[in-house]
Order: sequence, then C-alpha cells, then structure tokens
Amino acid sequence: MRNVSVGMTSPDPLESLLASWHHDPAPVADFNAGVWARIQAGEQTRPLGPIVRFPWALPLAASVAVLMSIAGGTGWALALNEAQSADRMAAAYVRSIDPVQMSAQHEHPQEAS
Repeated sequence: MRNVSVGMTSPDPLESLLASWHHDPAPVADFNAGVWARIQAGEQTRPLGPIVRFPWALPLAASVAVLMSIAGGTGWALALNEAQSADRMAAAYVRSIDPVQMSAQHEHPQEAS
C-alpha cells in the first residue's frame, strides 16, 4: 500500500520525460510519386457505371420521365375537371328544385303588371 501525504507531491518523472521527447521522422524520398501512382491506379481500376455501359439508358429514362409527367398531369387535369363539372351540375340541380331560387329566376304574372 502506498503512503500518500496530503500537501506533499512528488514530481512525476513521466512529465519530464514527455517534455524532453522529440521525434523528427526522416522524409521518404518517393512519397509524392507513390501518392500520384496510387491515385492513377485508382482511376484506372474504377468500375464503369451503368450509364457508361448502356449509353441509351439516360435518354430512355429521360423520355419515360417526361411521358410519365405528361400522363400524370393529364390525369390530374381530367380528375379536377370532372370534380368541377360534378359541382356545377349539383349546383344547377339544387337551383332547379329549390323553390326560392326558382321564384327568383321566373317573373311572376302578378309582378309583371
């Protein structure tokens, strides 16, 4: 068991050792050439993407996207027109059976004179 007295601290030898330590690595002669060689090797062995293997795929995908957009827009416009047409027909039907609106549309013989 270690006896530690309060107020008395001994200097840590590790701190002085770390403060005096200094490392100067030796430069590698062909470091830059090795880095560029690895970069060029990586560019040459990079796998080709599906677009490069199938050059017709991009124009085909763009054409399909345009056609789907046209079809979706047309379908949405037709659905909106149908909803508005149904609302107009419902309003016309209500006007045709509502006695208050029917009396407002037609002139009464008593009022004409």
